[in-house]
Amino acid sequence: MSSRGRVAKTRAIILRRSDLGEADRLVTLFTEDYGKIRAVAKGVRKPTAKAAGHVELYTLAEVVLSKGRDLYIITQVELLEPFLALQGDLHRIGYASLFAELVDRFAVDEMQIPEAFDLLVNGLNWLSEPGVDLRLVSRYYEMHILNAMGYAPTFFTCAIGGERLQPEDQFYSVIEGGVVCRDHAAGHVNMTALPLPVFKVLRHMMRSEWETIKVLTVGPLIHHDLQRILHNTIIFLLEKRLQSVDFLRRVTELEERNIDPGHPF
Repeated sequence: MSSRGRVAKTRAIILRRSDLGEADRLVTLFTEDYGKIRAVAKGVRKPTAKAAGHVELYTLAEVVLSKGRDLYIITQVELLEPFLALQGDLHRIGYASLFAELVDRFAVDEMQIPEAFDLLVNGLNWLSEPGVDLRLVSRYYEMHILNAMGYAPTFFTCAIGGERLQPEDQFYSVIEGGVVCRDHAAGHVNMTALPLPVFKVLRHMMRSEWETIKVLTVGPLIHHDLQRILHNTIIFLLEKRLQSVDFLRRVTELEERNIDPGHPF
């Protein structure tokens, strides 16, 4: 939708929002049909605004947009899925903010990426499942958002030599873009040891649906290695740390000390 004033309807996830003027909000949307866009929700901060609750973070809405001079204007909004299970749970909200931040950082403005949109909607649904392993949801989402954005690491062939990888201890390199066999890792710097159990989980997550992965029981050491590998990859690609990861770390540390971390959103 490029011509000024043209009106269109699309589904959207609210990634970010900030106050604009006295009554408006500036929101970053990840839309099904137009990719990532910025739009103004006029008047939603007024006490009588009917749409105020429909532009909440990490919710799915159907929006009607018109194109202004510099920004889109939200002319109508209908809440489709509020993901109520996320509300009031700082860990779930923290992971939702991570999912949104990854899309926001990787997506190019106004580039339609249907696979990434579907993954974000699914990811918020997965976070809402009772009793789910939130760390496992996050690692699965991180891996597949990298794939959807065109940055998937190689897990089945050596990132240097291209030969098929055997089920054994390997190495991982963010610089080379994936798993490196022992022969090609020799003499190279910046190689991370990749134990076979972690290697197997990574490959299983890459080629399997969430319904298959969600039943896995993953120990803390493997969780630690999965997070380290995927987050180092993301930081290398983005060339910056993720704010949501730092927030999740603070929440965990404060809860371990029995301190109420409050609500940052």
